[in-house]
Amino acid sequence: MQKALLFIFPLLLSIACSRVPTAEWTEGAKQGDGRTLHTLTLHDVPEGSRVWFQELFDGKTFVEGPEMHHYQGTSWYIDIPTSGNVTLKYYGRPLPRRSWAPEGFILQQKGKPDLPMEVTYNFLDLPEKEAANFTCDYEVQPGDIIPQVKRIQYGTELMEPTETHPAGWYRITIGEEGEPQIEADDEDGAFYAKIILSKLSQPLHPMTIEDWPDYQYRGFMLDVVRDFRSVDEVLQILDMMASWKLNALHFHIADDESWCLEIKDFPELTEYGAHHALPDWNLQETDALKPTANGKIGNATYYSIEEYKQILRYAWERRIAVIPEFDMPGHSRASIKAMQVYERRTGDSSYRLQDPADTSHYWSAQDFTDNVLSVDLPSVYKFYDKVFDEVIRLHKEADVPLPAIHIGGDEVPDGAWSGRDHHEMKEIFIKGMLDLAEARGIRLAGWEDIAKGLEPETQERLKRSLYFLNVWNTDGIEGFPVVLSPAAYTYLDLAYSDAPDEIGLSWAGYVDERKTFALQPKDYKGDIIGVQAQLWSSQLRSFDDVTYQMLPKALGVVERAWNTSPDSTGFERFYGIIVAKEMPVWEKKGWVYKKR
Repeated sequence: MQKALLFIFPLLLSIACSRVPTAEWTEGAKQGDGRTLHTLTLHDVPEGSRVWFQELFDGKTFVEGPEMHHYQGTSWYIDIPTSGNVTLKYYGRPLPRRSWAPEGFILQQKGKPDLPMEVTYNFLDLPEKEAANFTCDYEVQPGDIIPQVKRIQYGTELMEPTETHPAGWYRITIGEEGEPQIEADDEDGAFYAKIILSKLSQPLHPMTIEDWPDYQYRGFMLDVVRDFRSVDEVLQILDMMASWKLNALHFHIADDESWCLEIKDFPELTEYGAHHALPDWNLQETDALKPTANGKIGNATYYSIEEYKQILRYAWERRIAVIPEFDMPGHSRASIKAMQVYERRTGDSSYRLQDPADTSHYWSAQDFTDNVLSVDLPSVYKFYDKVFDEVIRLHKEADVPLPAIHIGGDEVPDGAWSGRDHHEMKEIFIKGMLDLAEARGIRLAGWEDIAKGLEPETQERLKRSLYFLNVWNTDGIEGFPVVLSPAAYTYLDLAYSDAPDEIGLSWAGYVDERKTFALQPKDYKGDIIGVQAQLWSSQLRSFDDVTYQMLPKALGVVERAWNTSPDSTGFERFYGIIVAKEMPVWEKKGWVYKKR
């Protein structure tokens, strides 16, 4: 009996020691001061280990337990003082939506592989808020589609043609036998006519359709940096865009969190800058960047040269041009860190992006303290000289146009370039980018920020090389070509409502299909050349999240890009067409558009 006990005891001890560490997060009720007391419990964590996680925090007061430490962006960590269960309580903002709860818990131990931890959530039992349920009595007609056509006449009687034909114009005539005749002045119009025919109710009814876009630029911005999208997922998005006659993919592929395009001369940009792992015990990102807001670690997520060309060709077959964005001079952490690794490997400092002597102290909009290019270094422009040439080469090899290279230009934090005048540094940066563009005969695009506060000579020079500004935060900028991208109407990552089971942000309000449909381009200043929807990915975790945030709210932007003003039937007709014509297609393709 004694021998049996001696045998069983170490076995039980082994089982106890092999318990898998887990995390448990409990939402607190709102206190009198408007804040909440949340509880985080870490179960079965080893002494001396470290637990990392991601959360969108604001200022808070720690109440009980080990200290939480911030590490760039949304990353936080806790050093575990004793083995077993560790509980920490802290004041924080009331949880805007359940998707804001901390996530991406990973256990770190010296000498052992990093271990993702399962997490359970205990949310407050709040009454569910009903989502907007748009209904209508509109009787959908055979020729109704999204975006709606400009002119339609049912029957075989001839419809008087318009006198002028804007780019993208087409005319479809369907006789008694159901045989369509297409007229178009250009390839775009011919393509759009075929798209319309594929969407019309079958069998085809006798009718005449004449249609054209009000804006020549009709875009969709896809952020693949914070939550990566596979090639297949990008192609599905391009199919959606084509069905809605959008013609520009603004491809946000480089930012603080990742660099997502292979550049052959700088393998570190993707081998390091698109790979995510925990910092080492000394808080050094030795082999990869820290995790993004999704908390994922593991394989690099980027597009190879051939994958990028595949996307370009697939898009252009659908009359969609791709405009790549490399956000700078802020939002540049991934490239800065990757090129530091390049310098360590090669000893070559001639492509350095940040001056080691820079003592700036700042805090970016996404909580980074080291994400701004040292724009006074000639090496910055030598680096982008290579990047621009590589992008131009890839578009040429794919035999597709490159309308512009988007340089971002937004949200440079106060405190950057310590000791240097911000106005002076912005002048240096814009002139440096213009030198690169002018030498290659290419155009630039950027967020509205790049055009503000420039010297008159630099401003005029920028106008000559500029394709467009994305206006996201003002009512427009006079004298510049503008693509309307107002956050309050076109940011699809904003939540549909304040319901706790929605995903998304709400800093610019809530956005649904009624809100996007209500966009009025005539209310904005400037030379408006187009309208664009934006899908930032900081709150996305899957392709299902992508389609849910896009569908159906993106269609209001689609409608405004094609038809500047709503027709007399307004939203009721618009939504009726979505229900009858669009939603069955989404169901067939398995695209999520309802709450799960």
